[in-house]
Amino acid sequence: MLAQKAAGMMRGLLNQAGLRQERKVFAIGFNKSASSSLHALFQSLGLPSYHGVKWRKHDNPRFLRKYDCFSDDIPRDLAELDRSWPDSKFILNVRELEGWIYSRLAHIERVDKSKRNFQPDPHWDTTEEAIKGWIRKRNDYHQFVLSYFVDRPADLLVVNFLKDHLAATKICQFLGYEIEIHRPHRNINPSKKRPQEHTEMLRNAVAELGVAEHELAYDLYCPSLENGGKESQFSPDSSTLESA
Repeated sequence: MLAQKAAGMMRGLLNQAGLRQERKVFAIGFNKSASSSLHALFQSLGLPSYHGVKWRKHDNPRFLRKYDCFSDDIPRDLAELDRSWPDSKFILNVRELEGWIYSRLAHIERVDKSKRNFQPDPHWDTTEEAIKGWIRKRNDYHQFVLSYFVDRPADLLVVNFLKDHLAATKICQFLGYEIEIHRPHRNINPSKKRPQEHTEMLRNAVAELGVAEHELAYDLYCPSLENGGKESQFSPDSSTLESA
């Protein structure tokens, strides 16, 4: 692994000097959807990989040129990112709704609320209103991404890294590596006990939204939230996406 990281650093320096320019790979799924594990996978392939917030605005070409791969939440403007970096590959990393919500709530309490300067944000807080906002945004964003790439299936891979045991191999093949690889895990603790108040907030939020109980297991969107009852052309879960 150290050799791969060293190779990635060297390639990053060559990128920065304009002596190497490979296509970009953007993991465009929400945070708390195994983005740290994707970053570890990219590094294991010896690719210069960045995991953090600086790439999301994608307004610093010099910074983006340094790396081949980017992860940790969604871009500000997917269409603009696509135009700015043609021939890129995009990975929509997804996760079951229930686990995603719990992971976000735990992150805010563990990391953000421990900071002295933490300022509550209605969009990023441990409240029912925040949860409802996340679910709506997830619905809209995932369907937008699927629609955006509907005529370019070779440019987008939808993958549930936590559920799909072949996820790492699929990603490698998507990027042109003919290898099988075990998925590297980072920040994953499925057995962690969930606070009762988080469970109650989630149940109340989905009840207010009218989300069906079984849709908590879907990793793309909740059909119950479709406007006017209109059915989407896409499957609500990545496991059946190909048959949609």
